[in-house]
Amino acid sequence: MTNFKNEDNKLMAENKNSMVGEVLKREKLRKDHKKEQIETERKAIEAAVAKMAPSEEKPSIVSAANSRRYLSSYEIAVVKTSKDIRYYFLLEEEYASKFKEIFQTNEAIFKRYAIDGPKYLEYIRESYERYKKVHSLMPLEPMKPKHFKYVVDSIHELIHMLGQRFGS
Repeated sequence: MTNFKNEDNKLMAENKNSMVGEVLKREKLRKDHKKEQIETERKAIEAAVAKMAPSEEKPSIVSAANSRRYLSSYEIAVVKTSKDIRYYFLLEEEYASKFKEIFQTNEAIFKRYAIDGPKYLEYIRESYERYKKVHSLMPLEPMKPKHFKYVVDSIHELIHMLGQRFGS
């Protein structure tokens, strides 16, 4: 019987794998993912800068930083959310441009209350999700003028409520 226990102990010692290798592998994958994410964001910003610039010159990120034109936090947020399916309604140019216009006209108010581009887009998405839930719409229902009006009214109500709550 003791002979049998010794063989089991040897097998258990041989079968035990070290977790250090797995931890190191996970850390390397995490670093690679972070580098890849930064690279895709940089490329997206370069593409947005190239899109905004006149067609005669193709600027790089360095020349964009030195130019007077800049990307607002809203434009950067749109670029970052372009691959997120939750923001599918921003793919419709008509609504996206109107949301941008609303952000630009109220940008001073939003800055006062620390609402940047990503927060603004998140509020738009949540408002639209609320509308779809209340009216029992499908999850990927396209935005229609009636839906858009609800979201815009919700944005104006947010601005009004912030003004009341914190003073103008």
